[in-house]
Amino acid sequence: MTHKWKHDELAHDLAEHLRQNTARICWEDMQLGPSGTCRPDVYSIAHSYSKFCPVVYEVKVSMSDFRADVTAGKYTKYFKYAGGVVFAVPDGLLKKTDIPDGCGLMVRKESGWHTLKGPTMRQLDNLPRDAWMKLLMDGMTREAERTQIKRRHAGSYSIESQLTKQHGEDVARLVARAYRAKETLVREIGHAEERAKTVRQESIEEQKRREENRRREEERLTDAQRDLAVLLGVDPNAPRYQLSLALERAVMRLTENEEISRMRRILDGMRREMTRGLEPLPGEKTA
Repeated sequence: MTHKWKHDELAHDLAEHLRQNTARICWEDMQLGPSGTCRPDVYSIAHSYSKFCPVVYEVKVSMSDFRADVTAGKYTKYFKYAGGVVFAVPDGLLKKTDIPDGCGLMVRKESGWHTLKGPTMRQLDNLPRDAWMKLLMDGMTREAERTQIKRRHAGSYSIESQLTKQHGEDVARLVARAYRAKETLVREIGHAEERAKTVRQESIEEQKRREENRRREEERLTDAQRDLAVLLGVDPNAPRYQLSLALERAVMRLTENEEISRMRRILDGMRREMTRGLEPLPGEKTA
């Protein structure tokens, strides 16, 4: 069965579920001592002075990884540091019958985390000193970093609540109002950019329309040109280029007619000269 979860994402999701819905302190991917010691995906201890029951949550997102862990007995090493071991997987990956005896099973469904099988809890009186030191020193550093990240992502209401405790309601309201004004400004800038984009697009379309109208106007004939078109036998509603062609043809015809007339005049002149040349000279006898 396919699923969307990656290992680290699923482990963090489980840790957040435990923090928000149970009274347990959680560590993620924390090595319980010096190099070579166990590193549970999620390690948790109940927030209780009377019940010391650490639990290791081993996250699996593939059947091959689960089988390799069970075959090698890796999960049994956690019993030195935990009273119970729970396998946490995406919904549909494992069944209760797949889980080793004594271990638990939690599945992540669309609706959240669900426990299908609880672990058999073993008695554990204390942890090794190195484990406590690791959980305390590295764990506190990680928790501080996690808290800072959550604060950075908090909304204006959360900011106002924190500032109320530190500086009083008046200052909190002013600062929170500034945050809200900033958010409003960002939204308005976004809206203004969208409006500007729309205006630019409309301007381009309007420019295209004006250019098209100008081109059509240029193609239309004036009254004088329409009269000329009628004289030349051209449709008065025809485009201007058709009138231009008709004018060119008319000019050619006129030019050709003028040339013919000129040549005829020249020929007539030559004929007259030849006729005079054949007339007898004065005193010359005719035959």
